[in-house]
Amino acid sequence: MRKAGIGLCVLLLLASCGGGNTSNATRTAAPFELGPEAPFTERVDHHADLPSCVLLAGTMGIPDPVSLDVLPDIGSGLLGVVSPEVPEGFPERVHLRSDTATFNRKYQFYLHEGRVWYKKNAAVEEAGPWLAVPMPACLAGTLIGISADDDELVAIRENGDIYGLDNILKDPLLFNWTSRWGAPVWLGTGYYIQEDYLSWSWTVISNSEDKNWRDPAGNLHRVGDGKVSHIWMLRDNGQRYTFIDPWLPKDESYEACGPLRGRFKGVNLNSSGSTLVTVNRYGDIYTRHYDFDLAGDNEVFFQYAFEDQRGVANPKIQLPSFPWVQQPKVPGEITHLISIHKLGINIAQRLIRVEGRDAKGNVGYWEKAVAAESVADWQFYPTGGHLRGTLLDNSPKDTSQRDLGESEDRYYQRNMAAVATLAPERDLRDDMDWAAELSDFNLYCSPTALRVYTGPEESMDLILHVVDVIRQTPRARGLDDEPRSFRGNIEVPEALRNQKAALSARQRQFLTLYLEDKAFTDVRMSGVPSRITITKSALSGGFEWQFEQP
Repeated sequence: MRKAGIGLCVLLLLASCGGGNTSNATRTAAPFELGPEAPFTERVDHHADLPSCVLLAGTMGIPDPVSLDVLPDIGSGLLGVVSPEVPEGFPERVHLRSDTATFNRKYQFYLHEGRVWYKKNAAVEEAGPWLAVPMPACLAGTLIGISADDDELVAIRENGDIYGLDNILKDPLLFNWTSRWGAPVWLGTGYYIQEDYLSWSWTVISNSEDKNWRDPAGNLHRVGDGKVSHIWMLRDNGQRYTFIDPWLPKDESYEACGPLRGRFKGVNLNSSGSTLVTVNRYGDIYTRHYDFDLAGDNEVFFQYAFEDQRGVANPKIQLPSFPWVQQPKVPGEITHLISIHKLGINIAQRLIRVEGRDAKGNVGYWEKAVAAESVADWQFYPTGGHLRGTLLDNSPKDTSQRDLGESEDRYYQRNMAAVATLAPERDLRDDMDWAAELSDFNLYCSPTALRVYTGPEESMDLILHVVDVIRQTPRARGLDDEPRSFRGNIEVPEALRNQKAALSARQRQFLTLYLEDKAFTDVRMSGVPSRITITKSALSGGFEWQFEQP
């Protein structure tokens, strides 16, 4: 196993990207150093010399026929007879979820010398003693990280291999391990996480615990029996929020755009029930409801719509999905050890906790519901002990714009060289009668501004939404020479629709010819670094537009 010392944290954790294209990214921040007890100091090493540990059995990924967590717990009593003596230094209670301590509704889990221990969650019933989780001999002693949510726990081995512990809302006698991961449907032969993460976290949303998603229109949609489970990784100087999913290809091609169109630099993340929380070195906290299905990527099992779904019978899942929400600043000292956990159903309630100190110097954590909007909603709970995380430069003011990273927004255009020759007095008949530009295209950060020119001094601004798609074969992140397919939707903003009578004849002709005077038009898209293609089916007045980089 490998420790991430100060040198690694200096370079990996939060060195500024520098330069950038705004004044906010022109200076390099001082190194952000992790203390010896901070989360994620013990690092994955793909070259770690470990014995093979293939566990293809197990129930992970198999829908539960019935809920079993209501049955009497007989396993803890039986395991207590054979469990080894608890080493010194174990916590009395786990308050914050990290890579060595975590919890769900029923149990707390602790990682010690590569082995997993558990005890009852005192919030549910009498906690009892710490007991060792039964582990295969090849796995015991080799783990460096754990993360639990819902009925599942994920563990990371020293070499990065991913293992799952299922049934962690049930009797401990039903706990079971697997190394399966990947397509098809969580039956793949296993996978690993990359070495370049700053932090990682496991999230699960299920029908048994959460019942439904509530989309941005306020409509409820049943979570499938197969749940939605992701490992989230904070990468690339804290700017990239990568997720890997046991049902999807074994790659790192799926991401959620980070706060501030991917320029915010997080120092930690945590997740639970399809809700993310992240914090930067200045104490600015953002949250977001996000998963593969809710974000619009899963056309195989769900229907989505950009049209307003409020009050619609049998509504589709509303797009665009939820944005990042900036949380009020914590009114006190905090570290980068941030945690989130789910409560209740319908993704309605999530609690954020941040390690810190109160005005009297007491060590503990600050807690607030995600939906609470005031600084006064933060409450401090003392726990004693000492701080594990690194203290942040937290101040009452909004510092989210400080030390931003470089943007991945890119410029594309079609027919812009002909703008000066466009004739406003003539009818708009075909693709050569107009020009357009995508000023800030970013595969992971939607939307994109689509400006359409119908004359030298005549333009209108549309909105291009971009949504990823389901894949079953691996591919690289972002755009490369292998064309990447994705979906889009062209929106005519409400303000433009309301002033349509004031538009020029050519502008109205464009909206009719290509968009059929609709507010939203679904399109298919593909891209390589030098070109973005937007296509509409020939069955509904088809077109194909090619946007090139200059």
